[in-house]
Amino acid sequence: MKFEKENLGIAFDMLYQMLSTGSIERFVYPKHFMRYEQESEIREALDFCAEKLGLYVCGRGDSIFLSAGVGNRVFGYTNEDVKNELGRGFKNPEMYTVFFIMNVIVSEFYKESFHDTLRINLPKNYLIGIIEAKIRALSDFEDLDKISEEYKFNFREIKDLWDSLPNVEFRDDSDIEIKQKGTSSKTAIINETVIFMKKHRLVDEHNNAVYPTERFKAIVSEAYNRSDVQTDIIEFIDDLTCLEEEKNAET
Repeated sequence: MKFEKENLGIAFDMLYQMLSTGSIERFVYPKHFMRYEQESEIREALDFCAEKLGLYVCGRGDSIFLSAGVGNRVFGYTNEDVKNELGRGFKNPEMYTVFFIMNVIVSEFYKESFHDTLRINLPKNYLIGIIEAKIRALSDFEDLDKISEEYKFNFREIKDLWDSLPNVEFRDDSDIEIKQKGTSSKTAIINETVIFMKKHRLVDEHNNAVYPTERFKAIVSEAYNRSDVQTDIIEFIDDLTCLEEEKNAET
């Protein structure tokens, strides 16, 4: 594939900026942004260069973002990287639970057929309730280990860990102060998940509710539109409904 030198240069400038800062904004690079919108060759050159690095270009509104492709060992994260970033106490069960919570957040904001979020925010008290219901629904599967193997996602460890945790943990020296971070309670793991997502500019948090960022919206929309991105885990988690709740809904 051949590109004009000037157009290729603009594409590389934009790629460098996104690799350096995570995004390129219209108000920072108005000329590049305008030419990117108006000239298909620049868009194609940027997509081509990004794909060669195992990256996706995700545009939304006045911003363009990069997202690491599946299995990207240079720009992506290994499981060890994730555990190290989450911090002390995060082993495989805790890490899988964080991934589960992230998938719940995505499935609550998005459906496959929608190109924008279904809701403005997720209150944390609602979030813990929906996570609790979906993990209870895992109990309805006769062979959870087989399901875990099929999706290459350890639902058994997630369920066992979640069932072992209290909703919140109070500090030893106080009946009031609640330990909000770490791995010692369901609330703490949810908080750590939100903190992790905030570090990666995927969500914001206001008044004890989670809000999707423009980067989150761009990346999720792009993922649903790419055939090489697996969304089966999100769809499985989205469909999780406890049989007991279904019976109650029918009566």
